[in-house]
This record gives sequence, C-alpha cells and structure tokens, in this order.
Amino acid sequence: MTFSNFPYKITGCAMAAVVLLSAAISCKKVPVGYISDQIRYVNDTFRVIRGTNWNSDPKAFELDGSNYPISVKMLEIRDLATGKAVDYFDKPNEVFVWTALFDPNSDTTVALLNKKRKMESVPPLKLLEKSGQLIFNEGTQKIPPGNYTFDVGVTNGSGTKTFRNISVIQLYELAFRQEGAPGCAYFIDGTTTSGDIGTPTMTYKKISDQGYQVRLKIVDKNGKPFNPKTGELIKRGDRPLFETYAKFHPVEYTDTTMVCNYELTPFPLKEYPGYGYLMYYRIPSQYVILDPGVAPTPASIYNVNPRFAFRLLVAGTFEVTIRIPKVTRKT
Repeated sequence: MTFSNFPYKITGCAMAAVVLLSAAISCKKVPVGYISDQIRYVNDTFRVIRGTNWNSDPKAFELDGSNYPISVKMLEIRDLATGKAVDYFDKPNEVFVWTALFDPNSDTTVALLNKKRKMESVPPLKLLEKSGQLIFNEGTQKIPPGNYTFDVGVTNGSGTKTFRNISVIQLYELAFRQEGAPGCAYFIDGTTTSGDIGTPTMTYKKISDQGYQVRLKIVDKNGKPFNPKTGELIKRGDRPLFETYAKFHPVEYTDTTMVCNYELTPFPLKEYPGYGYLMYYRIPSQYVILDPGVAPTPASIYNVNPRFAFRLLVAGTFEVTIRIPKVTRKT
C-alpha cells in the first residue's frame, strides 16, 4: 500500500496502525469452501424391490451450492418404525458383481456372461463417496421388507456436516409381474376362423430363494397340465414362446412343465420386437374339449391358443401356472 496521494498526513502511531492493518488483511486466510445446511436427496423415499439390482439417479443428491470436492459417508441406518439402528445393509452376501458392461444382444451364453461378472462377498448397499449415489444389489433379499431412514455425513474443504433422516429406503416385495394383455382364442383347424375363449389366469409360487429357475405349466380349467413333451403345446407360427426368451440354457421339458434356467434378473431380459414379453402357444384340437356353448359346434375341430406374458424380477426357483378357462384336457 502507498500513501503518496493520501489526502491526510499520517505520522507516528497512526502510520504504524495502518501498516499493521494492511498486513493483517493481506495475511487473512481465504475460505476453502462452502457447505450448505440444505443438502438433500431429491427423493424423500427410494423405493427398491427387495432382491434386485437398483441404482439411484446420480443427480439425486443435491448440494445446494456446496463446493466440490465432497466426501459422503453413510453414518447410520434405522428402522423407521422403531427408530432402532440396523446393520442389515452392512452385512456381506455372496452376489454376482459386474466387472464389464453386459450386452444382452451379444452376451447370450454363460461363458460370455461369466467373462463380465464374478461372485463377491459385498454388502447389499454401497454409497458412492463422490456423488452420494445409492447402489443396491441382490443381497437385499436377506433384509426384511420395510422402511429405513438414514443419516449421512458430508465433508468438503470447509468441514463436515451431518444430515439426519435425509431420506428413506423402502424395501418392498415384487418378485413377479404380469405383463401385457393375456387372452385365449379357438381356431377352426386349418382356417383363420376364430372365437374368444376367455382370459387365462396366471399364478406363481416361489419354491426357493436359490437359483434362477422358472417352471412353467399350462393347465386346463381343472388344473390338469398339458404335456409339452408329446406335442400338446406347440409353437404358433412365427410368434414368440417361452423358449424365445431363454438366452443362456435350452428349455427342458417334463410331462407337465417347461423349465428355464435364466441366470439373470429380470426374466425375460428384453422384449421381443412387436410383441413385448408375450408368449404364444397352440394346443391341437385332439387334446382339448371346449365347454358347451364356447364354439359354434361340439365337433373336435377347434385348437386352443393361449397368450400370456410375465416377468420374474428376483432370483429364486419359481413355478408359474397358466390356467385356461372353459377348456378340459382330453385324456
């Protein structure tokens, strides 16, 4: 600082005070950052299907003008109903972890699949330190469904702040989902003449948490299964069927079921162009008896054509049953 043009004459103690003030200002430490009290997640609740791989939006963590770089740490997770801390999200489980980008269009064999994943023991939840993003894996299958609130600590150059009850993790059950519009029609053999039979009902049962397997049964109105090994269930033209979606293993047939080991969730992985997830079958006329009044005549000339679609969202062994109304299997 110079004083040659200063309008007043400064001497003695006054000059010393000015010099000391100038030195103090020049040595004052510049703040290294700002951390807001309003840091938050855009989502007040993260809804996660229990037992699935799920990531929050990386932009869901809002810093409200806080300075980068930041470090975000999970501090505590509590059961929202009881307020008690839980350690479910910290306990490691054996799950598949991706090591490279998976492409469902080209990675269609187990050998190719296994080049891009490996089994590791990891916790079911990971919080990314640099972004606050939440990453869940199939290990959440071991956590009771419910609502869990959590606290995080955020650190940058200006210090650390704690944000209690910043959001809620809602773990809920949804292992199976019906897709599309199921239906069933009869066709007169060798023609395109058809009529509506009704809507098949679809049910599922989880047999085990182990594996990635679905056992599909198509049954008559009384629950008697049609036999896929003897031609009672056949492909319908060029339309997709169960085995269309079996990418990693061939479908196995028993006297009552079609079995697919699907390796990955969800199953099916991707839609079939023009049909979504629909599966189509034809049951030849010699294997069915229609209820009176369904078809124009009682003659055995009507084949039965069910269509249906579903997705399995979690690992396990499942039995899925499609029940066709107004139709009896001929024995």
